[in-house]
Amino acid sequence: MFKTRLVSALIVISVVAAACSDDSNSTSPSNTSGTATTAEAAVPGDSTPGATTPVDTQQGGVLVVAQSADPTSLNPYRFGSTNDRSIITNMFDTLVEFDLNSYEIVGSLAEKWSASEDGLDWTFNLRDGVTFHDGSTFDAADVVASIERAQAPESGRTTSLLTRVESVEAIDDLTVEVHLTEPDRILPLTLIDVYITPEDDSIDQGATPVGTGPFMFVSAEANQQVVLERNPNYWVEGLPHLDGIEFRTIPDATVQSLQIRTGDVDVLASAPLGEIGALQSAGVQIIGPADGFNSGFYHFHTNTRREPWSNQAVRQAASGALDRTAIARSLFGFMQVLSNPMEVRQDFFNADAMSYTTQDLDRSASLMAEAGFADGVDGGELIVCDLGFQFTTLAQLVQLQLAEVGINVEIQVLDVGTYVARTLGDDAGNFDLALCGMVPKPNEYDLLNHPYAKLFTKALGWIDQKPEFYTLLEDARSMTDDADYAAAIAELQVMAMEGQPEIIIGGMISPLAAVQGIDGLLAHTQGHLFLKNVTKQD
Repeated sequence: MFKTRLVSALIVISVVAAACSDDSNSTSPSNTSGTATTAEAAVPGDSTPGATTPVDTQQGGVLVVAQSADPTSLNPYRFGSTNDRSIITNMFDTLVEFDLNSYEIVGSLAEKWSASEDGLDWTFNLRDGVTFHDGSTFDAADVVASIERAQAPESGRTTSLLTRVESVEAIDDLTVEVHLTEPDRILPLTLIDVYITPEDDSIDQGATPVGTGPFMFVSAEANQQVVLERNPNYWVEGLPHLDGIEFRTIPDATVQSLQIRTGDVDVLASAPLGEIGALQSAGVQIIGPADGFNSGFYHFHTNTRREPWSNQAVRQAASGALDRTAIARSLFGFMQVLSNPMEVRQDFFNADAMSYTTQDLDRSASLMAEAGFADGVDGGELIVCDLGFQFTTLAQLVQLQLAEVGINVEIQVLDVGTYVARTLGDDAGNFDLALCGMVPKPNEYDLLNHPYAKLFTKALGWIDQKPEFYTLLEDARSMTDDADYAAAIAELQVMAMEGQPEIIIGGMISPLAAVQGIDGLLAHTQGHLFLKNVTKQD
């Protein structure tokens, strides 16, 4: 077995980029997957994700945020990219959410929640006095409608995770019961992705979004910007601090870097790695996730329904051919060196599962010969999401390193909309290899569900080869015994690391960039922005 090496985000940022660090104590993510008995939210404001705000808080100002692409959708049940979610998160609330310092689940629109002893019935007690942006009152009927929308087949992100929800019932205006067909350890985790919208079906959430969030939709102009304004009736007293937000579409990383250095924009949603040095020299803040967390994973899908990627030995050879340490250096150290997504959760990491973290060209060559491709093979097309320098750099490095073991691929860089269509949309599965980034929740279940199942089941096609993986993954959600659950998570890693339908290149470290005077900003592990705590000094 190969030795695993995990380059921590803190070391990477402090040594390679000399970025700002958080002086607070680091906290490991709690195991939020177990069936809860009772949970209560913190006092409103205390449970707000993100960094705390100074007592003497600056109010007002419009925050200008640069993103690399237009949102593909503003509908909270239909979005497909991080750019979408950064906007959506600031217009909508959920029943529960992550605390961004500890990644514990805390209350949002739900003040407290509990589960029955058999795990089949969950009760959520809702906050009183909350209103939507259109002035209507938030109540249990809105929660029922929102969960049912999130169950719809077209709500791809949440549909498969809500299949155990048999019914949702409004007991009274401020009480909702969720009835399950079988226990579900990850229900609270899933509800982090279920945004609450009004019961009224006449609202076009894609065109004129209406939520309860800290900011309200004003306008959207294609290839230009999306404008939000402060919600004066937000349910957390004193928030948000800003008067509004402008999300500007600036595809070119060099232009983004120039505009933040000149003060034309305040925040870069993803700091271009090639510009980090110039940004720091100009006094721009570089802000990473809370200590001990990453921002997701760099990866490439393999289409296991197409040759040669239907051959497990070829997939193993490709993963073993990657020099992840060299790749991390090419990204200025802003990548964790790992091949198993569970390496970020050492309490669930299975060291007995196969590892590809250390490059092994001899083994990869033997695997290629075993697969019948000793003289090489055409690996087809590697499609790449056009989300910045790091993705094109990764694609070129992957192409070169696969060629070392005789796998030849052609690179095609695609705009985000086209990439999403070919991996998640109606055209899903129209690729040989597909390279981008993914942002699972920092929870042991989602670290397996997100890369190998969830939205990517159809794209990977591995369910045809390894249905038992998907059966065990589904069964694990019902396991009430913690030892049985841990054993299932360990076995799932064995299968995933042997099968390699999804090749994890490494852990993403995606810092934000902000001008001086921006406070209360903390990077989310899934890459999107929570801005209700942010202040802007003149």
